Amino acid sequence: MKVFVNLPELKEDKEELENRVANFHATLLIEKINQLNINDASKKKILDLILKDVKGKCTSD
Repeated sequence: MKVFVNLPELKEDKEELENRVANFHATLLIEKINQLNINDASKKKILDLILKDVKGKCTSD
């Protein structure tokens, strides 16, 4: 699949694009976790581990 994006020039528009892409990725991640054939406690643990990893990467930048 090819995706063409017209990148915004204004700072506010760039931030909005970033937020929308992040929201899209988060939604996909949650849907994928929900589709796993495991119990809810395991799904929560997976999500918690992913969030911990992402937060760790954000603080190390």
